[in-house]
Parts: sequence; C-alpha cells; structure tokens
Amino acid sequence: MKRIRSPEKKTGIWIDQEKAFLVRIEGEGPPVLEKIKSEVESRIRIPGEGKVSARFGQSFIDDQEKKQHRQHNQREKFFKQVAKLVKGDDFIYLMGPGPAKEGLNNEIENDSTFKAKVILIEPADRMTQQQLIAKVETFFTDKLFYMLKRKLKKEMLAHA
Repeated sequence: MKRIRSPEKKTGIWIDQEKAFLVRIEGEGPPVLEKIKSEVESRIRIPGEGKVSARFGQSFIDDQEKKQHRQHNQREKFFKQVAKLVKGDDFIYLMGPGPAKEGLNNEIENDSTFKAKVILIEPADRMTQQQLIAKVETFFTDKLFYMLKRKLKKEMLAHA
C-alpha cells in the first residue's frame, strides 16, 4: 500500500514586538497572509509628562521595573500565540528587525511537541505585504531552502 504524503506546509514569519505577519504556503497553493497583533504595551509619551518615580531617602522607586516585567510576560504570551498557529507546519522561515524573531524561535524550539522546524532566521526591515509575500515565496523556491532542508533531514536522521 502506497503512503500518500500530505503537501508541505511552509510558513514565513515577519515579527516584531507589535505584530507578526505569517505567509503560509501549502503544497503548490497560493500564499496566504495572516496578521497577528500583539498586546505588548509600547512606550506612550504624554505631553508634559514628568519622570515617574518617588524618592525614599537615598533610593528612587519607579514603575519601570514593573512595566518591563509586564512587557516580558506580554511578549511571552504573544510568542506562544504565534507559535501555536504554526505548530503543525513543516518549515518556518523567521525574520524581523529586532530580537522578537529569536524569542519566537526559542518558544518553538523549547516545545518538544512541535512538528515545525525553523530553517532560517534573518534580520529584515519593514516591508509592504506584497514584498513580504514575494520574499517568502522566493525563499521557499530557492536553492538555499533545499540545501537547508537536506541538511536538517540529515541531522534528524543522525539523532534518530
């Protein structure tokens, strides 16, 4: 009996602290773009606002540490949310301008139930949605992808 292979699920993800764009390609189908907005608070500056701190003797206490802790938790939640969407995919191409791509990669790698494998992580500035779709399509049809895929399969066989 011949085993029928399901089409490969490949996803390119552009991510920063505020949002993620997922470009999904399944088999030979057209790319599908999905946007996920994060709930990570960014710095909001109010005109005329002073420094938020209180002085107790020689020490200062401010909300900065609490805010950083809250933002860290919000980022972790965002990474989990994005990772959940690609859990059953085969290959993931991560990109973005800051450290969020590494945070998402850590979330994916630390979950042993993941089928998806991050095949490449690279820096990428903001781009239009059409540029992003074109970049992901180009990557998944490029020789580099097939070389990385072959290398990944060899590593997986060596560890099996």
